[in-house]
Parts: sequence; structure tokens; C-alpha cells
Amino acid sequence: MNLEPFRALAAGWRDDAAMLERRGLEREARMVESFASDLEQRLREWELQALTLEQAATELGLKYDTVQRRVACGGLPNAGRKGAPLVRRCDLYGGGSSTPRLVNESGEPDIADEVLLARGR
Repeated sequence: MNLEPFRALAAGWRDDAAMLERRGLEREARMVESFASDLEQRLREWELQALTLEQAATELGLKYDTVQRRVACGGLPNAGRKGAPLVRRCDLYGGGSSTPRLVNESGEPDIADEVLLARGR
């Protein structure tokens, strides 16, 4: 998921807060600044949320065993523990991209899974 529109919204609110402060409306500026901080905090929490493999598979539109295989080979970091794996949402999308990050055992992009994902499987 592309979060850039939400980050841009928070940045815009910070600009608005600075403008309000320049105009002597400090209380209102603090309030708008707090909105921006709250939004950024919620985005961080959402990105860092640990998902079950089933939740991750649903989010990516892939089969459970595909995600399970990626965790087992190290293509997706296990944020849980052995026997009870979890995957952080931000690890599903490398570098803030809206494209899922799927790699094979050697760390190379997994073209077969990317094709399946593109086909909506």
C-alpha cells in the first residue's frame, strides 16, 4: 500500500501549523501539529504491525504456503518466533514500496511469485 498521500497530508498539516504560528495563532498551530504527529504515529504503528502468515497472505493476495516459504527461506524476516511466525507489514513492502517484496532462497527476486501476484493469485 502506498502511504505517501498520508505522509504528504501530515507534511501539509505541519506547513499549516507553521503558517498559523507565524500569524500568532499558537494554540491552533499546536493543535494542527498534534494532528500531524498523531497521523504519523498511526502510520508507523500500521507499518510495524506484526501479521500472521495468513493475514500477510491475504494482504498480498497470495497463498499461505507462498508466504510461509518466504519466511522459511529468510526472504521475509520472521518477527515472531520459531513455530509461531509473524511478519511485519513493512517487511512485506520493501523500502516503502507498494509492491510486495518477494525473494527466493538466494535473496534474488522471486519471479514466479511476482507473476502470480500480478495475475491476482
